[in-house]
Amino acid sequence: MTTALALALLSCAAQEDLRVTTDRTVDARSLESIVRDVVRLSGAKTNDEKAIAIHDWLHQAIFHHPYPVEKPPASVGPLKVLNVYGWGLCGGQHTVLKALFEAAGWTVRFRGWSDPGHTTIEVLYDGRWHYFDVFLKCYFWMKDRSTIAGQDDIVKDPSIVLDALKEKRVPASHYLACGDDAEGIVRGCRNSKAHPPSTPENGGMSVTGRDRDYAPRLRLPAGATLRLEWKGEPGKMAVDGKGLHTCGNRDFRSDPVLGPLLEHYGPRSHSNGTFTYAPDFSRSADVADVALEAASAKDGRLAATGAGRAVFDLSLPYAYVEARVDAAFEGGEGRLSVSTDGGKTWRPAPSGDLGPLVRQAYAVKLKAEFPGALTRLRVEAVVEHNRGVLPYLLPGANAVTVSAAAPLAGDREVAVAYVFQEATAPARTRWDGRGVAYAEPRTVRRVLTRLPETFTIEVGGNTPPRMLSLEMSAAGR
Repeated sequence: MTTALALALLSCAAQEDLRVTTDRTVDARSLESIVRDVVRLSGAKTNDEKAIAIHDWLHQAIFHHPYPVEKPPASVGPLKVLNVYGWGLCGGQHTVLKALFEAAGWTVRFRGWSDPGHTTIEVLYDGRWHYFDVFLKCYFWMKDRSTIAGQDDIVKDPSIVLDALKEKRVPASHYLACGDDAEGIVRGCRNSKAHPPSTPENGGMSVTGRDRDYAPRLRLPAGATLRLEWKGEPGKMAVDGKGLHTCGNRDFRSDPVLGPLLEHYGPRSHSNGTFTYAPDFSRSADVADVALEAASAKDGRLAATGAGRAVFDLSLPYAYVEARVDAAFEGGEGRLSVSTDGGKTWRPAPSGDLGPLVRQAYAVKLKAEFPGALTRLRVEAVVEHNRGVLPYLLPGANAVTVSAAAPLAGDREVAVAYVFQEATAPARTRWDGRGVAYAEPRTVRRVLTRLPETFTIEVGGNTPPRMLSLEMSAAGR
């Protein structure tokens, strides 16, 4: 067996595509899974109903904030917007909506407005174009309520928009929730230009039509724990900025559907998580997830048999914000280096702070080189993610499924833990957290020795709980 082949076999032992889903939430790992679950949960039958359900789910998942941008050759596509950042402006948000409509099997075109300046889309189904605007928060039924109107329909008959609210032909829960007006929509449609039908690769502003070299699939090596929080720490973003919804909480405080889900957390913002990796070199499972060259595990150490080298794959589907490493060597000076392109290039990491090297990176690898032995390694990192697409819990029974790309090996186990506070609220018409009573934080943890596995979490209260965290860990046995 060649050295390259041996390294490849060793490096594929980690739990690939580890995922947690519930029967009551949407799996955001792919455009197809989103469309599938949105349609299933909404009960939509007609194409109008399916398109509305997709629009409404995306309204839940993302919010207004200037575009997240990554330095070339990196890019931001629809799945990265949804899973990592959770925000964008009109061109980016409508690129995500376009991708979801295309995953549903429909043709989509961009339509640009000159007054006011705005990027919109229309979707073609049932032989005609339909206008959905997830940025302005609107769509309009035709006057006869036969289908959703297109922009040409609105140009021909502005009353489709101007009379829509009083005739209840708009979204019941979030129509123009961020302060735009019907007159501006009519003016925009009159000043619009329809582009040719898009291809999947066509995007808007800084968001590409499809993700490039990115998929929200979690690889978790033995010795690693990823804890995703439902809150963000001030300033801990992969990009500069405050990360707050530019419209405050107007988009959900009067929304009887979205409000109970989001009121616990204040204005929409970024969310953080922690990633910890501390392999135990005395466990075969932990060592199996390390690519070794001229080294082997011995007495709880990685001992060199020449110019020893160990490569640790720390890649995540979430953007690194900061990281620190603690390593100990014996029998000679060791060196650390970091790669943020999956091992193609390396940069020295002379100190414990890896933040400047890994910020806004995903395909992170850490290399230790040592003439003697590596006796200890611990990495602690903060990542950024979008809580808007996490598998939250709801009052009643929640069937939680933990699965992965392959069955769980016999020498390892996976643990999953939800932390949340059950909530009770009075009858009300405004969802701003007032009057909500919270129970003490509750943790439900399951240690699994086989995958896939499904278990049930019963949640009390009369309103969705305040979610605190979802934690996943992998360990050797």
